[in-house]
Amino acid sequence: MKKGLGILVIVAVVAAAPIAAIGRTRPNIVFILTDDLGFGDVEFTCNERTNVLARLRTPCLDRLANEGVVLTAHYAAAPVSAPSRASLITGRVQGCCSLRDNCFDRAFSETNTLASVLHGAGYATWAVGKWGVAGGGESGESVSSHPLDRGFDYFYGFLDHMAGHTYYHYEGHIRKAFMGITENRTNATDSAKGIYSTDLFVAKAKQLVAQHAAENGDTPFFLYLAMNTIHGSGQSDDTLATKHPLHIPGRPYPAEGVKWPLEPEPLAARNTWIDPAYRDLPENAARYATAITRLDNALADFMGELNRLGLDNDTMIVFTSDNGPADEYGADPRFFGSNGPFDGLKRDVFEGGMRVPTFVRWPARISGGRKDDSPSQFHDWMATLADVAGTIAPQESEGVSLFLRWDKLRNEKTFKPSLVYSQYEFPWGGGTKAFREFESRKAPVRGLQQMLRVGDYVALRTRIREGGAKVRLYNVVEDPFQKNDLSNLAEQQERLRDMARILEERLHK
Repeated sequence: MKKGLGILVIVAVVAAAPIAAIGRTRPNIVFILTDDLGFGDVEFTCNERTNVLARLRTPCLDRLANEGVVLTAHYAAAPVSAPSRASLITGRVQGCCSLRDNCFDRAFSETNTLASVLHGAGYATWAVGKWGVAGGGESGESVSSHPLDRGFDYFYGFLDHMAGHTYYHYEGHIRKAFMGITENRTNATDSAKGIYSTDLFVAKAKQLVAQHAAENGDTPFFLYLAMNTIHGSGQSDDTLATKHPLHIPGRPYPAEGVKWPLEPEPLAARNTWIDPAYRDLPENAARYATAITRLDNALADFMGELNRLGLDNDTMIVFTSDNGPADEYGADPRFFGSNGPFDGLKRDVFEGGMRVPTFVRWPARISGGRKDDSPSQFHDWMATLADVAGTIAPQESEGVSLFLRWDKLRNEKTFKPSLVYSQYEFPWGGGTKAFREFESRKAPVRGLQQMLRVGDYVALRTRIREGGAKVRLYNVVEDPFQKNDLSNLAEQQERLRDMARILEERLHK
């Protein structure tokens, strides 16, 4: 065996029976995907805060994370929404996935998805919230990867990614080409008018779970709950747009929880209500914090419904974000330290754009109060959820089952490591070194970027098409901010060559 990189890549794999073979009921699965939520926006990943930062409150998320496993080195598939979501849904690593780069609303061609695999294993499958990878919208293509065509039994949300740039939905609220809220294949915007989307989607999720428990309680369900929190807004009717582009609710979260259908907020109140805990902060920060705490309130409400129905113990909750935090629409990642201990923001393959707050909770099979520091990435969820459901992941998926690391019954001591790789191209960078060197929002152009993590090390290169393709090397455990490029050190040359070779082999040009 080759020394250096090889010893990090090749690890013994212990064969393990699928969970169904162990002889227990398969869990319900709720996969909660947030939008632009940074590693530093929640306390369960960044618990060393200043007095100001400590005030960004997510008590429900922090409790759930503490009751499960926090994945401290989990990576989104890409540093922006559409390709990241496509890799998550299809289980395909970037570079192999049919949807890459800045391709908003482009359909993906893969037919195997999380939903199709779980549906084939006997799960009821629902998608609620943001889809953004169906076709149509900005792409101008036909809608060929609608959720109902990719394994979901039911869909309620918005197909077009630009529709997620408001938290108050109206048909044609941006341009007539973009749809509002859809239920399955039918326009359902009337059910959403005047309702803050965080409340709307959780109310719909609660309705689905309660109805399923009453009618099909013996069948497990898979809920893909894709929120648009904390993505900036800025696209809405004129009245809301003039108030502020960081949308907030128009009323407190109801003490009794949300219930479908919701009553619309009064027009004058929409996009005005600041959580009392944040009213002495600058307006942009107060709005940002209000939106995150509103998500926390809504998820507490949802968990209360699972408890009421007796489903809490046997429901697996996955929580994560599609990429790192953004510096746009009034959001200021500097104020709350939204990218945590990392450099880089949304649109960067540096750690701050890729490392996302993630936890998994399943009381019946996962012991709480744990951290998993092993690197993993979005495409691993295909193998993980297939394992949990007692079935096999599609052959084209390169992910590994993360559940092997946490299961109380198996608790494998050795496992195949994840492939953590991304490539991405966008007209400008997201923020790497902008905090230190630039006053403007837009950092220098990154062009086509790649990153690869093996063990403690990340290799990356930017501006590949422009010829600036020097591979940089960082130990992101000792140097999470990626200040010290190790690529010139003699003792790192073998590692550098091996990782550079993988980058070149993986590059889809």
